Amino acid sequence: MPIFAACRYLADISISIRRLGEKSIVSPPISTRIDDIARPRGKGRMRAMAPAEAGTDRLFVNSVAKCFRALETFNAAQRPLSLKELTELSGLEKSAAQRLTHTLCILGYLRQHPRTRAYVLSSRLLEFSYSMLVTDLIREAAEPHLRALNLACRETVNLMDLEGNEIVYVLRYPSSHPVSVDLHVGSRLPVFCSAAGRAILAWLPEAEAEHLLAGPRKAMTEHTVTDLAALRAILAQAKREGYVVNNQEAFIGDISLAAPVFDRDGEVTAAINIAVPSPRWSIARAKKELAPLLLQCARRISNDLAGRR
Repeated sequence: MPIFAACRYLADISISIRRLGEKSIVSPPISTRIDDIARPRGKGRMRAMAPAEAGTDRLFVNSVAKCFRALETFNAAQRPLSLKELTELSGLEKSAAQRLTHTLCILGYLRQHPRTRAYVLSSRLLEFSYSMLVTDLIREAAEPHLRALNLACRETVNLMDLEGNEIVYVLRYPSSHPVSVDLHVGSRLPVFCSAAGRAILAWLPEAEAEHLLAGPRKAMTEHTVTDLAALRAILAQAKREGYVVNNQEAFIGDISLAAPVFDRDGEVTAAINIAVPSPRWSIARAKKELAPLLLQCARRISNDLAGRR
């Protein structure tokens, strides 16, 4: 699709998100850093390397890593950057940053302001977002079922994916009621304390789950469970019941129920959740009324993925 059509398409979605609270299927921003470790999940899944691995891999191209470090710096800053600012924020040497910005401008991925000489990301990068948007089978399979779930419960529902030791919101339908936590597509939460993260962890191979749990576990609220033994017990309970309940562990006033989504090989590939405010819902009521809807939706998405070739 031409870039102008892709830009218009994504802009239309952004407008509907802001004005109507309609479906949110824009791809996450480019925010996964080169240093992040995305552990393999499922057969044939790719992962990013740990820094130590990259340093010893003869096939690793350091100039490509530097290029993405520069792009990530612009993405994090969310404003035009001078060459000096880019070198300071990214840690790149001035000569490397100068060559990279020049090349990216020639290729059309950066624009330089004629007066200030500052650089900014160009709309050409949206081509990658659009390609991810239209080819992601998980989003495609989840969209109609998640929308139906949102209409059935009238509460916020999300599809989340695992990236490194975080979960990322990749599809979101907001509640028709006022919400206490207003997240957006691309938002991230630690895997260990989020309902969706635990729903994925519970069905990962044990060694992989343990690797992720061994990472930093900083409490986000006074209710956050950080003890390793307690977390293992929560994951075991999730496998017995088929879903996870999270009571204000990521945000005060937020109750979240999450269930895993499986690919055609039967391996966990994502999670969906329903998020509700504690003043309006109790844990008992949420489990009674929302858990059956959540599990039904997760099964339907998994069944659709199993039928895709």
